[in-house]
Amino acid sequence: MDTDLKQPQLDAPLVVRSSHISYWLALACIVFTVYILRSSRNGDLVDAPLYKAGRLKWMTDAENLVRDSYNKYYNRVYKIKATEGIQVLIPPKYLDELRNLPEDTLSSTEALREAMLSKYTGFCPGHNAELLSTLIRTKLTQNLARLVPQLKGELEYVVGTEFPECRDWTSIKLQPFVVRAVARMSGHAFVGPALSRNEEWMDTSINYAVHVFLAAVQLQFFPAWMRPAAQYLVPHLRYVNRDIAAAERMVLPILEQRLRDMETPGFDAQKPDDFCQWLLESLPESEKADVRVQAHLQLIVSAAAIHTTTNLAVDCLFDLAAHPDVQEDLRQEVYEVLECDDGWSKKESMSKLKKMDSFIKEVQRFAGNVTAFIRKVIKPIELSDGTHLPTGTKLLTPLAGICHDGDFYSDPETFDALRFYRLRQQSADDANRHQFTTMGDSVNMHFGAGKHACPGRFFAGNAIKMMLAYFLLNYDLKLKDGEARPKSMMVMMSKTPNPKAEILFRRRTAAA
Repeated sequence: MDTDLKQPQLDAPLVVRSSHISYWLALACIVFTVYILRSSRNGDLVDAPLYKAGRLKWMTDAENLVRDSYNKYYNRVYKIKATEGIQVLIPPKYLDELRNLPEDTLSSTEALREAMLSKYTGFCPGHNAELLSTLIRTKLTQNLARLVPQLKGELEYVVGTEFPECRDWTSIKLQPFVVRAVARMSGHAFVGPALSRNEEWMDTSINYAVHVFLAAVQLQFFPAWMRPAAQYLVPHLRYVNRDIAAAERMVLPILEQRLRDMETPGFDAQKPDDFCQWLLESLPESEKADVRVQAHLQLIVSAAAIHTTTNLAVDCLFDLAAHPDVQEDLRQEVYEVLECDDGWSKKESMSKLKKMDSFIKEVQRFAGNVTAFIRKVIKPIELSDGTHLPTGTKLLTPLAGICHDGDFYSDPETFDALRFYRLRQQSADDANRHQFTTMGDSVNMHFGAGKHACPGRFFAGNAIKMMLAYFLLNYDLKLKDGEARPKSMMVMMSKTPNPKAEILFRRRTAAA
């Protein structure tokens, strides 16, 4: 509980407490009414059909609405009026015209700042955005092979200390465990072993993203002109600041020690090889010793890595439990690639898990993002069909519709674990095109597009493969008797596995 929040006086007259409640209800009604009126007056200058659905429906059923609207206006530009006002949805055939436009014409950064209300939440790397992306794309990705044994060690540690023995079939609430496992693995790569097993760091790095998201959601209930004052009514903004302060306190002694060590002769020969060190060596001179910069960037990169990786890993484990035949097929591949000839320590091993790669990609097709390619128009754009996109237009692509489009996927409503494995056998080009991490077309948009494509997708892919491989080798999985595969939850445009859902695990014996 936040001790800064004032609690009601237990001996206060009931009428006083009731009047306080009435006051806040009245204020909420006024704010919501003004929000509706102002939203309806926003400039709607894009000449495209509007898909009509109520805001409440968008808050709870966005995936089905996106799929329905995609089919209704197939291959056409159209508009939706969801929880964030008017947004323009762009079908795949126009994405090649947009994906490589410069940032000063079509901005990913500005769109994300608005979506996350970074002015208030602080969730933005600012002028260090390009540096952050470069370090992830180069240093982190280039070191993945070296990191595999270390991350496997973190996974074994968290399973050994937090996962039940499962000698017989045992029901496990999956999401809480997986998020902690991913936090430990990513923490090892980002802040190093000194903090990766620190309980306070793990809680802070996990909760920071949750607090930012909830703060943004709460602020969205207020119109933009009220937010400078309304921010003080949003408790999760205080939690965000508290997370940053805690991160600074924990990072400070490590930062100070690293700065001292960097002045020591021979340091380069034995320097740490983690994100903390890469930042120290790459930040502008004026920011190298700034603990707030280091802590803030560490929280941002952790937030980006932990929850997206967790969501997909949990969905993969749900689908393994739902498809026992797939378990055995992937288990055999894992055994041949990783257990034989010391594959865990070899650079190319993770890329050899081609069936698992296909399985993860198919899980993502069903359980991944509802929309993608979030952009804001900075300078007017004209599409090839004549559609004019004025400055300020917010763009999305209807990914949930694309992922179930028969023109792109044969039998799209059927879960086919080896769909992309078979496609990779067709030609040399297909062998690369249909990998989990591959970008480049207008259909596979789960990791974004163009220069703003997610640079951490290779790390996420490796972490998920390692986790699935470990559980396949050591456990059998199944759904509870009589239960279907747990359904995902929708919160506005965000899709997430049910955090309360449980599946069954049983440890495999050596003879199994």
